[in-house]
Amino acid sequence: MAGYQFIHIEAYARTGHSKKRSLISIAQEADRDSGSHPHVTTPLRPEYLLGHSFTDAAEQIVAAADQSKVTHSGKGRKVRKDANVGIGLIASHPLSLNDLHALPEAERVIAIASVQDWAEHVITFAQSEYPNLVQVAALHWDESYPHIHILIGSTEPTNDFQIIHNGERARKRAQGNNRTAQGKKAGNDAYTKEMRRFQDRYHHEVAIHHGQARLGPGRRRLTRAQWQKEQTQADALAHSKRLADAIQSRIETDLADAAIQAQVIVDASQDEANHQRKMIEQERLRAERERQQAEVHKQLAKEETRQATELKVQAEQVKSALDERARAMSKYDGMFGRILGWLGIRQRIERKAEAKFQKQITGLKKQVDSLSARIDRDEAVKKRHVHAVGALKALQRALSVSVDDYPALENAGTLKRHFEQIQALITLNMPADKLQSELDAQLDILKRAADHAQPSNSMASSTLEY
Repeated sequence: MAGYQFIHIEAYARTGHSKKRSLISIAQEADRDSGSHPHVTTPLRPEYLLGHSFTDAAEQIVAAADQSKVTHSGKGRKVRKDANVGIGLIASHPLSLNDLHALPEAERVIAIASVQDWAEHVITFAQSEYPNLVQVAALHWDESYPHIHILIGSTEPTNDFQIIHNGERARKRAQGNNRTAQGKKAGNDAYTKEMRRFQDRYHHEVAIHHGQARLGPGRRRLTRAQWQKEQTQADALAHSKRLADAIQSRIETDLADAAIQAQVIVDASQDEANHQRKMIEQERLRAERERQQAEVHKQLAKEETRQATELKVQAEQVKSALDERARAMSKYDGMFGRILGWLGIRQRIERKAEAKFQKQITGLKKQVDSLSARIDRDEAVKKRHVHAVGALKALQRALSVSVDDYPALENAGTLKRHFEQIQALITLNMPADKLQSELDAQLDILKRAADHAQPSNSMASSTLEY
């Protein structure tokens, strides 16, 4: 239900008098403390939308003012007891509680939600007018119209205490120290002008969005028909603005979701790139380890070749010694040799020499076989090293492609599939030589796809230029 706006701010001091109450007194009324609200016959607990106690916040504001200083003629002095230190803001909704209770249940629920939404907008408006000074806010449902109370003030002591009431600040700037009638008039005019601007800002930022007129019919001398027509227009405008706000909110939500999704994609791409770099680095380290192992085996092979040469020399020396023994045994030929043969001495000497020779030959063969096995292992390590280096280079070639290299494949998703295929190949843990072949084949597929897509893109470009 449309109506006209009502918002009022008033500054309060730490002490009150017969014409004006203190800050703590109005805070107690807003909290509905017992005995502080004679005009409310059936008080209800406030619906706190910000904070939990007006009285506690007011006491903090008063304590901060007690410890604060005000600069006067270049000197710091205590803040006067009757100086205004806090503001009470009250804004009323045009829907009366009688009309609210007369609505059907479903409509009443919607109307209550609308009042609560309006109250949240009032809090946002107050926070923009008084940054970091809004302490407590609560809805009251126990008077003729639902209305919101907001307590404003600083809870932090300061050495440069300032007036926070909009109109009072404007009055002080305009009047200064001029206490003449002309100075007072200038101050009052500035006060009125600033408070009108305050009302205008409230209407633009809050009231118009809830179908509330800037001024009521009496101020502008409108007939009932004119007022009802204007209220109908205000309702329509408020409805349009709510729709626009909803659309804007949905757009902002969609944009935020799109930004989040884009960031997720960027993060995933970065993670994939980091993963690929890590795998390449692991392959490089493994290849380096195999190269070092190959170098060690190479040195071992040199050493074993040297030992084999020495064994060969030793074998030749053994053979020479055996030949010399054979010549020495020739003296047993003839009669004396035959006698020794009959006695079996010659056979024993020959068998002993033969056994010693066979033992030396067997040891030599074992050393030669061990050397051959090591040489075979060295050859296998060298081969694996060559295959690993080849696979690593093939992986680097496959991962180095970009949209700049293949612009024709940017929209077709081919590059994405290319990298997905590479990742799949790596995870198969296949031998290095086979991995190299598969990676080179995948890169050839990508190049053929780029060559196939290039003519159609060129044709499209020519058509656009034409």
